[in-house]
Amino acid sequence: MSLELRPFQPEETAAFGRVLSIVFGNYGQRRPEEPQPDTVRPEWSLCAFEDGEMATTYAAYPMVQRLNGGKSPAAGVTAVGTLPHFRRRGHLRAIMETDLRRRYEQRMEPLAILHASIAGIYQRYGYAVTTTSVRFTIDPRWIRFTPSLAPATGMWREGSRDEAPLLDRMYREFSSKRNGYLHRAPVMWDMQTFGTAPNPGDPQNAGPSIISIYEEDGQPAGFVAWTARWMPSFHGDHFGPGQRIFVRDFVWLTPGAHRAMWEFFSRFDLAAAIHVDAAPTDDPAFYTLLDPRELNATHRDAILARIIDLERLLPLRPYGSDGRIVFEVRDEMCPWNAGRWALDASTDAGRSAVSRTTAAPELTMDVATLAQLLYGQISPSQAVRYGRAEAAAGAPLRTWDAIWRTEYAPFCPNGF
Repeated sequence: MSLELRPFQPEETAAFGRVLSIVFGNYGQRRPEEPQPDTVRPEWSLCAFEDGEMATTYAAYPMVQRLNGGKSPAAGVTAVGTLPHFRRRGHLRAIMETDLRRRYEQRMEPLAILHASIAGIYQRYGYAVTTTSVRFTIDPRWIRFTPSLAPATGMWREGSRDEAPLLDRMYREFSSKRNGYLHRAPVMWDMQTFGTAPNPGDPQNAGPSIISIYEEDGQPAGFVAWTARWMPSFHGDHFGPGQRIFVRDFVWLTPGAHRAMWEFFSRFDLAAAIHVDAAPTDDPAFYTLLDPRELNATHRDAILARIIDLERLLPLRPYGSDGRIVFEVRDEMCPWNAGRWALDASTDAGRSAVSRTTAAPELTMDVATLAQLLYGQISPSQAVRYGRAEAAAGAPLRTWDAIWRTEYAPFCPNGF
């Protein structure tokens, strides 16, 4: 057996798409010779060829992600799959090792992120679950608010695709201080918000979105992208109105805008349910609705992240407080990350510093645990309690918790 790792060539686009269609179960929905939509450039890919046949696909989009309000370049890993008759031969591990080392040596993105079909696959390679996504399903008749909540005072109007620059400005303002949001390329807007590009993460395939824009005192303060389908039978529900509302994207710049969105959907009398596919764990709905249990909230792991270059990545994130901490990292796949480090943390992005040290570590952890601290998915104290980190005697865990605190829960609404 001969194994070659290289990007696919333009003339191999159809073969690349064929592997993915078999791996992800939609081969029967397309002709075998038909290429997939051209969203992955060959230069973004690294594939494994066994005896000349494409066996494993892999690609990564160049992205930028918010980390507690800071910005980090990120490799958005996607299109990962191995044909069934080539599995269990180490092809993906070989690709991972090659790609991570290449990005480190060429000083490319210090961070890799992905959505996993099976999270356990990637945790073998130093990835960790770093964001959680919440799904809401609520009957609009249950959308009522706590008595102390101030009413919304603005007005809604219907927007259009032509107002993409306005939506982008609102999204940038909304996400600028948040944690885990991506800078959106035009194709991400088409897939996530407008529903005008194929989106594998939209199983309902409900067509283009309706854009509703909320204004307070004539100024835009939020938007929601949604679509409706008549589905008298859905998820075993065979009674009541037959319409379902699917919320694809939403932004709120004021507390009133968030309440206004829910008030808006409470008026959908022909809908049996409002489906919000992705919301953060600290979404205000948990604390503003009169009957939050009626959200029927379900939690699921979302973004997995892998630290590629610890030394370059950690200073890009603003920290919760100033201070100096010393830690030791284990990392077999990226040995340049392993060892003892000192972090001089600052609340200002770009002013923190990371350096090698011989000082005794206060905490020792795997690189995957460090990724969870980076996003604020868990705190250092929780990492110790969960057995994901070992603390030295007298380790200042309160100081650690304050330094790694984030303003918002980690969350990313976008698929890729």
